[in-house]
Amino acid sequence: MAETIDLDIPKPKIKARKLCVETYAKAQSLNLDPILARILASRVSEAHQNLEKLLLPRLSYLANPFSMKDMAKAADRVALAILEGECIGIETDHDCDGQTSHAVIYDILTRHFKHPPEKIRSYIGHRLKEGYGLSESVANRILADVPVCSLLITADNGSADEPRIARLKAAGIEVIVTDHHAIPTEGPPKSAYACLNPSEPNCSYADPFIAGCMVAWLLMAATRQKLIELQYLPETAPSLADTLDFVAVGTVADCVSMAKSVNNRAVVSYGLQLIDKGARPCWRALKELIPGKVRSEDLGFRIGPLLNSDGRIATAFGSVTFLLTETDEEAEKWIGALQLQNETRKGLQQQVFLEALVLAKREVTLGKVAICLYLKEGHTGVQGIVASRLTEMFGRPTLIFAPKVATEGDSLITGSARGIAAFHVREAMQTVADNHPGLIKMFGGHKGAGGLTLALSNFEAFKIAFEAATALQLAGEPYLGPVIWTDGELDVQALNLDFFDNLAHLEPFGREFEPPLFELNAIAREMRPVGDGRHLRLKLEIDKQHFTGIWFNARALNENAFPISLNKKLKLACSLKENLFRGKRTLDIHIVSAQECV
Repeated sequence: MAETIDLDIPKPKIKARKLCVETYAKAQSLNLDPILARILASRVSEAHQNLEKLLLPRLSYLANPFSMKDMAKAADRVALAILEGECIGIETDHDCDGQTSHAVIYDILTRHFKHPPEKIRSYIGHRLKEGYGLSESVANRILADVPVCSLLITADNGSADEPRIARLKAAGIEVIVTDHHAIPTEGPPKSAYACLNPSEPNCSYADPFIAGCMVAWLLMAATRQKLIELQYLPETAPSLADTLDFVAVGTVADCVSMAKSVNNRAVVSYGLQLIDKGARPCWRALKELIPGKVRSEDLGFRIGPLLNSDGRIATAFGSVTFLLTETDEEAEKWIGALQLQNETRKGLQQQVFLEALVLAKREVTLGKVAICLYLKEGHTGVQGIVASRLTEMFGRPTLIFAPKVATEGDSLITGSARGIAAFHVREAMQTVADNHPGLIKMFGGHKGAGGLTLALSNFEAFKIAFEAATALQLAGEPYLGPVIWTDGELDVQALNLDFFDNLAHLEPFGREFEPPLFELNAIAREMRPVGDGRHLRLKLEIDKQHFTGIWFNARALNENAFPISLNKKLKLACSLKENLFRGKRTLDIHIVSAQECV
């Protein structure tokens, strides 16, 4: 399919974020730079009582693990398994949160708690063949494995897997669930020995926004305390902070809130330091791909996608092995393999995106408030990324379905859903499930994203039901369409490296605490294609001063026309980046949107 088809994609509205007056005043009282105070006040509401902790994240601010429901019980059980030399199973999802959860548990069990590697069994569901969570296929593998584990720890899944957990329990395997996804309406899995989930209604842990890898880390931290009490570990045993590099990557990659969670900001801030200094062979190998200081954006847009490609295309064990590798030589080999795999993922993604783009435009033209598509030739490994891109392009909740290749049969399809700011993905799916029992085979997720499985024969009925649920949620929403939210206009005097370095005081960035994006009035004096032709390098004039800019994905592949004209007044939405070339630092303006002023 030609990429140059004119689809009349709507231009995004460029809007400045609204400021919380109370937060802005408090930020100024802390002597924060006025522009930084403005950025902060557009992301944190007055309801947040820990502004200082958000600005200066420290590990001492972490909430007590034992405040989480079932934590003491779970830690006692893990400690007993270590003392008795039991075979412990680790079962996690295949995405970056699941991969880093796996690395956290395995690394701490073997390195900190000295549990023999031969008494640890690892299981990761295959995205294409087994789907999400503790599926029937994964449960079958666990039960058929030799040796059979007596204790299984799940991470980043398990809350909605009661039937499989019941099977494992009947076979003598006790299951500790560590998860962060929404608890089903019927409650947490009753057959689990313990269920650790901060979103559980009866849980007193104060932060429901942490990622699955953080829940897994908290269980290990509580187990460490138990092992000290049992005198298996000395009181001087090292803390588990040296594994927060894994938690940092999983937290940012899984897009949990960085505005509402002091815990997330603390672990990401500390983990970034470990990654930047190359504390492990895997990070030293990755430093070759990341010039300069490693920032939170690198976790979300470089490291996360690289690791995720393994779970999207293969088994996800490659990424886990890469994270845990003990030598630089092994890390170099794995990084090369992951890069090749990531390129394969990009090719698949582009192919699926082009097909979905035509169908999405049709849905929007028909006035649909939700984009719900079934792609017969789709790929479950990339449909979530495609759904995200379409959500950004059209400003509507988007679901992409593809055939499920699984043991349950060829008539099943799986979907990935992504939402917009005013929309809760899982609540919409719950509405469909409540109003149409049996329509959805299984589903899960949170506010921003979700996944589900249904029979192909039910797709059209589901599409109608989800459209109704979306319309109900978004009733009264004044605008449905793409929006680029900015931090307002930036004075030309701030376009320098000193101001760029000052922005780092707000790190770490992530979901709901996005990196700053500014508006600039400029004129493009020169423009030339770079790379494969989709990207543009520009020379910009701003208030009679000259700057360099880069606009990635400014036009379609093989498209000759430029999206803007030279020497015309432009309104830019852009971010500031550093450009390192031959040891010299310069400021680059990264353009997200450029629109000619009328």
